[in-house]
Amino acid sequence: MKPLRRPFAFLLSLAPLAVVAQPALAPGEVQIERVMLPDSHASSFAFGLPGGISFCYDPVRGGVNYAWTGGFIALPNVRPVNKLIKAADLVGTVVYHEAGTSPLRRGDATHEPVVEFRGYTLRDAAVELRYTVDGVPVSEEIRARPSGDGLVRRFRFDRAGADAQWFYVVAGRPATTLPKDTAGVLTLDLPFEKRAP
Repeated sequence: MKPLRRPFAFLLSLAPLAVVAQPALAPGEVQIERVMLPDSHASSFAFGLPGGISFCYDPVRGGVNYAWTGGFIALPNVRPVNKLIKAADLVGTVVYHEAGTSPLRRGDATHEPVVEFRGYTLRDAAVELRYTVDGVPVSEEIRARPSGDGLVRRFRFDRAGADAQWFYVVAGRPATTLPKDTAGVLTLDLPFEKRAP
């Protein structure tokens, strides 16, 4: 019996023309892809929040590199047929960007700490990231502002970090002292850039 030979054209017809990330399966669900993204380390996360707000979290840098609105990501560059992997394409418009190393800092805004990523948990309409800053455990929740024009980041610490003063440092901007609420949670509000009408 002769082996079945399929014409090359048939194999090409199996290749997808456009690959986009899996859409959210339920209202309020967070989308996630750990892929190569533009202007970030290869192990970065793309998180898609409900309402069309997405952001790149870089665990090597320990911060949100940028956020965009409109859609999530397209994957043909990341999962190509020809094995030439490139960064995923962002679907939408970048509305926030930051740079610099280890932006969350304890006690001294000029000290660049060692950040070690520990994992994440998807929450209802939010993501919780876990990492250490110079050995101090941090739990960070990131969600969209209720108005949809920015991100709200809430940081929680164990006893070792709760009494310290914390700063958020972005290259080219003055250090921000993070305010603490009555429960000891620090909040960082990140408004998106205003666009000309």
